[in-house]
Amino acid sequence: MIYKYYQDIKEEKLAEKIFFIFIYIMIIFYLIVFVGNIAFQNSYIYVTIRGTSMQPTLNPDPIFADGAYQDAVYVRLTKDIDYGEIIIIDKSSGEDNTTIIKRVLGLEGDKITIAKLPIERDGKINWEYRVIRIKNTANAKVEILNEDYLSGYVYGVYKDGYDEWNKERSVIDESDSEIGITTIAYESAFYEQFLLENENIVIESVPYNGEIYSIKFFVVGSDKTDDEPDQVFYLGDNRIGSTDARFEGTEDIDKVVGRVISIVHDGYSLKSNPLGWLNNLKEYIKIIWNEIVRYFSVID
Repeated sequence: MIYKYYQDIKEEKLAEKIFFIFIYIMIIFYLIVFVGNIAFQNSYIYVTIRGTSMQPTLNPDPIFADGAYQDAVYVRLTKDIDYGEIIIIDKSSGEDNTTIIKRVLGLEGDKITIAKLPIERDGKINWEYRVIRIKNTANAKVEILNEDYLSGYVYGVYKDGYDEWNKERSVIDESDSEIGITTIAYESAFYEQFLLENENIVIESVPYNGEIYSIKFFVVGSDKTDDEPDQVFYLGDNRIGSTDARFEGTEDIDKVVGRVISIVHDGYSLKSNPLGWLNNLKEYIKIIWNEIVRYFSVID
C-alpha cells in the first residue's frame, strides 16, 4: 500500500515534469515563430505572377489557360543582387504603381550584347541568338551564355525558348565585312536600343569554334548620365514576350525592390489545387528558419 502511494506520487511528478517541459517547448517554439514572422514581414514579400514575360520559369494568372496554376515567389527585400537572379523592379511613375519581374544579365560596367552565333544542337549547326557578356572585373573572359531556363513546359506544352526567339527579325551589321571579319547579326530590339548610333560601344574579338568574330558590345551604364550609377541590365525569360531593358534601357539599382529566393509553383489557384497552400506553407517555414539562422550567424 505504501509502495503504491509513493509510486503514484512519482508518476504524478513525472507527468508534471513532462507537462512543464511540453509547455516550455511550446513557448520557445512560438517565440521562434513570432520572431521569425516579424523578421519575415520586414524582410520578405510574397508576389503572385501576373504576366507571361518570365515563362516558362514563372507562369501567370490562370485566366491565360483553363486549369493552369498561377505561380508565386517569395522576394527578399534587398539591393544585393547577382547575375542570373530574378528580381523585382519598381517602375512606378506618378500615381501609377507598377513593378516588373525580370532576370539580371548585366551589372554596371559589364560589356554585353545579343548576337547570333553558329550553335550546334542535335547534330545541326544553326545561327542562334546568345547573350554574350564580359564582366567588369580584372581578366574577365568572354561568356557566351547558354540559358537553359529559356526552355520548358508552358501549360503542359514544351517550348524551346531559343527556337521561338530565333524567329524574330535580326539586324545585320556589315560594318567590318570589307576587311574580312565575319559578319554578325544582332537582335533587332537590342541593336536599336544600345548599338545603333551609340558612341559608347566597344568592339571585341570573340573566339568561337575556331573563328574570330568582331562583335559590338554595349557597356552597361553608358546609356545613362554620371548622376545615375549602378545600372542593371535585365531580360525576361520569355524573350519574344517581354518588355525589358532591350526596349526601356537599363535601370538604376535603387529601383530594385528585391530578389527572388523561392518559387512557389501552383501557389495561388487553390480552387484548382486544394493542397496548393501546402507549397506556400512549406516555403514560408523554410524562409523563416533561414532567417533565424541568418540572424544568429550575424550575432556570432
